[in-house]
Amino acid sequence: MGYAENCCQLCAVSINVARMRTKNEPQSEGWGYSGGSYYSENAEFSQCTVFPEQSGCEHVKDGDDWEHFPGRNCTFTGGYNGWKIGADEMKGMNLPRYIVRKPPNAKPEKDDEDYERVSDFFVTSQTTKPPDPYDFDPGELAYARYGVHTPEPVNYEVCALDFQGGEWWGIPVHDACWKIFERISKMRTGEVDLEGFVALWAREACGECGFQNLKQEPVVQKCRLQWWSHKPGTEYLAANPRDIPGLILALQQIPLDQHLPECVFPLRAIDERLSSADTFSVLPTELKDMVLSHLSSKDIGNLRLASRTFQQLPNRLFFRLIRDELPWFWEIDELRAACAEYCEPLYNMQNPLLSQLLSVHVVRGRELLDRDMNWLEVYKKLCLLKKSMLGVRNRARIWTVVEEVVARIARLREKGWSQVEPTIEERESGLVTNGCYCPLCNPFTEMITWR
Repeated sequence: MGYAENCCQLCAVSINVARMRTKNEPQSEGWGYSGGSYYSENAEFSQCTVFPEQSGCEHVKDGDDWEHFPGRNCTFTGGYNGWKIGADEMKGMNLPRYIVRKPPNAKPEKDDEDYERVSDFFVTSQTTKPPDPYDFDPGELAYARYGVHTPEPVNYEVCALDFQGGEWWGIPVHDACWKIFERISKMRTGEVDLEGFVALWAREACGECGFQNLKQEPVVQKCRLQWWSHKPGTEYLAANPRDIPGLILALQQIPLDQHLPECVFPLRAIDERLSSADTFSVLPTELKDMVLSHLSSKDIGNLRLASRTFQQLPNRLFFRLIRDELPWFWEIDELRAACAEYCEPLYNMQNPLLSQLLSVHVVRGRELLDRDMNWLEVYKKLCLLKKSMLGVRNRARIWTVVEEVVARIARLREKGWSQVEPTIEERESGLVTNGCYCPLCNPFTEMITWR
């Protein structure tokens, strides 16, 4: 048998990511490509094993098998270093779901999503164990839906026959990535277009990038070898982008403040002569706010350098910037409620009236004013977490990719198509570019370029 890993159709990361547990962690915190302690490469000859005094690694024999316990400077690429990424951060990233065609004459099921009821396709339950690429085993599903137990994982259409037969093929996706797709679809189009997703896959799927010419980060392709190469520094690619441990806790350090000033920067004396020469200084506040509402954070920064009138910025502006520039942060209401709940006992000792107001805010979190937090600090913290917190970094990456996928589905709908499966005319005219590679990831294209 050969070895063939499948990737998530959206994020393009292998389903078979592995993790090496540290020596003090339980055995359940470490797993190989297909769930066991086996790793794809022989760590015995890895540099970190040869030089343990520098890497801190230990290569220990356990019966007939060996297990590699990583140090902080481990260079072994057969699994992600347990010191660099926690098991809870990788939760579910090796347990896929599959998009499968419903069997003929299938009746709706009780747990159907709204978009599944109107589609010829459905999304399976999540697997309870990772797929086995050696035996082409998709992994055991938590429970069967529509009578489908063993879908055949397919990242791109091998032949037109892939569309025939109820259990013949299944498009693999991470549960977290699919939930992000659902969220963006509802934001942009008001609905989740499952039929459109499969139609796009049938015409533009790429075995390496997810979809043809989809701009994944270059490091994804470097890790996509026959086995996923767990290169140090790429741990964020395997972090769950939806359920991020510690995200709200990291932001809770920014407390609610009912007496927050309207402007978030310190007041500074402004030379009246310079102020009078500033064209913007004569504008009323409403017009200045209107100008700011059309600018990005970069443009606002340049505007503040050009005009002293904009040295002070309203707090609510940064609430808008979070919505516009960091749309992947959807826990705003959760953050408000958590901060209110945390601050309530503190304020109770100092100000009973304020405590009463905060209690109302906990219950009615969605009705909180956009002035109840220092949104500048939240914005700055999120920008920092985007670089330092693995799950946040991966969420921002996947959000950009999925935005493009949703946009492509919308464009495909605008063009119109008679059926999900590509027609003979579409195939003959070259509109179907489904394949193992695309121009962005084709290794043979790179070889020609080198020549």
